[in-house]
Amino acid sequence: MVEFDPHNLQKIKLGVHLAQAALIAVSWIIEITVFRSSAKIDGRPGWYFGLCFLTIPAIIFLTMTPRYTRTRQFANPYALATVDGLFCFLWLTAFAAQASFNSSGKAGDGLGKSKAVVGFGVFIWLFWILTTLMSLYGVVYYKREGYLPGASRAPHNAQMIDPDKEAFSTAPHDDEYARVHNVDDNEVIHDAGGPGYGLGSGYGSEPSNPGNQSPRYEAPYTGGYVPPSVHDDTSYSAYAGASSVGSSSGRAQFPDARYDNV
Repeated sequence: MVEFDPHNLQKIKLGVHLAQAALIAVSWIIEITVFRSSAKIDGRPGWYFGLCFLTIPAIIFLTMTPRYTRTRQFANPYALATVDGLFCFLWLTAFAAQASFNSSGKAGDGLGKSKAVVGFGVFIWLFWILTTLMSLYGVVYYKREGYLPGASRAPHNAQMIDPDKEAFSTAPHDDEYARVHNVDDNEVIHDAGGPGYGLGSGYGSEPSNPGNQSPRYEAPYTGGYVPPSVHDDTSYSAYAGASSVGSSSGRAQFPDARYDNV
């Protein structure tokens, strides 16, 4: 289900007022064609024609003052609701006057165009009802929050982040943030009785395979040196993770080689 965001109220209201302005401009042009017809014009279509001009400053006030920071001080919610309600009533009288003119038989050959003006007037009036309801909601919101919807001092386009769940917060975190905050420096726990793994496991420790037995697993080179597993000058020497160099239980051992040439 789509939730209504109060901060978008001014944008929606702006769109409705722009639609009103477009309808007013079209109906004003059609009213001019009625004047140029054989209709006997009186004050009723003249009131509709004049109200089109009177609505221009009202729409500017209702759309521009809440939009900019410098003019927001003039966007009093009670004033906005009053202007919307006033013009809602005025446009009701305008299209009603035009309809009365049509029924009087004075429209002549401009009757069809005059009926179109009445139709545009009805839609303009319905839009004024909608904007009046929006302004009344703005008054209620202003009483509760202290500012107009969408005119908050804080930026509403930024996501409101819970300070207890920020990336660098020291507050306790739940499971959702455990992977970020509760990661141990050393996740791998070395088995004291198993083969050597990683750096720093070759000095000052007991051999992992006592009895000088050949280990089944040869760990990668970690800096410790052990005697060759095969006593052959042409064979390769094997390196293991655990070394007896520096051990308290044995002497330093060197590989078999021809040291007389040194």
